[in-house]
Amino acid sequence: MKYLFYFIFIFTTLLACSQSEIEALPDKPDSEISDGYLPSLNKTIEIVSPSVVAINTSTVALDRFFIPRVRSADGSGVIISKEGYIITNDHVISDAREISVFLNDGQSFTAEIIGRVPYSDIALLKINTDFDLTPIITSKSQDLKVGDWVIAIGNAFGLVGTPTVTVGIVSAKERVMVTEDDRTLTDMIQTDAAINEGNSGGPLVNLKGELVGINSTIMRGAEGIGFAISSDLVQRYIDDLLEFGVVQIPKDGIEARTIDSNLLLTLCEYGYNVCDLDENLKGIIVLEIEDGGVSEKSGIIPGDIILSINDKPVRTNGEYISWMYNYRPGEEVKLNILRDNQELEIFIKLDKY
Repeated sequence: MKYLFYFIFIFTTLLACSQSEIEALPDKPDSEISDGYLPSLNKTIEIVSPSVVAINTSTVALDRFFIPRVRSADGSGVIISKEGYIITNDHVISDAREISVFLNDGQSFTAEIIGRVPYSDIALLKINTDFDLTPIITSKSQDLKVGDWVIAIGNAFGLVGTPTVTVGIVSAKERVMVTEDDRTLTDMIQTDAAINEGNSGGPLVNLKGELVGINSTIMRGAEGIGFAISSDLVQRYIDDLLEFGVVQIPKDGIEARTIDSNLLLTLCEYGYNVCDLDENLKGIIVLEIEDGGVSEKSGIIPGDIILSINDKPVRTNGEYISWMYNYRPGEEVKLNILRDNQELEIFIKLDKY
């Protein structure tokens, strides 16, 4: 009987302690990830969704019998101001005859194109409405770290209703991507958040619901590899479009070509000091420079091989041009070059066209 009393006493004590520990467990905020707690993204999505729009475009194309046919396509966009400015991808609207924008509540408007940046796949649209629009808050993409959680939101496959939401992490930064229509895109954020057809032009946001990128493209034949244009680069282009109507393109006064084994052989025969270079060397070779231009003044000469710009590797001339477009006239950039088998640093203050 005595042992039974001890057993009951110990059991009830342990039960009471366990119950008190359960009651003492703290509630975790929806957006916090720690100690095995998984977050709910509902609040973040509620914040972002009013800023996300669906885009439908109509184009006219000839069929195989050369008869004009109207075709439609779907994409996404994001509101960036109460005045009705919207960011999307250039490839979403490039051949559009008419552009329709659908807000989160179903209202539709015809949009006009304010400006395009085809080489970076960015376009700025505008709708005219007295409706109280909800612009997205933009964050600096340079503050993103590999491994940070991100959310892709958009009009996937043109599905009717609320936007499609997918979640992933930042897999890499400053990627260079050549698209199927031969655009060389730089400063791309790689993510494993699913980006599907119709997501193009929609926002990539952090857990606070702040814009960090514009969803743009995927790598065909690969699983979980999507790319978004960084918000820092997008902001640079949008500021120019709103202020000048066009993007201010910097001028370096250089004509160059991508290095390959055949080019090296030809240049060697014409007397360039490239005969002993490794045929697997990656970079671009300067063929001509503008007389009196910024490159000549900085000390660049024909035959110099450009390896990187501001420590970003340059493997093709397309990459070099795309990286250069990220900067404004008047800014200074550092070029790492190879000359007579010696690596040099040369600084160029960019001119403008």
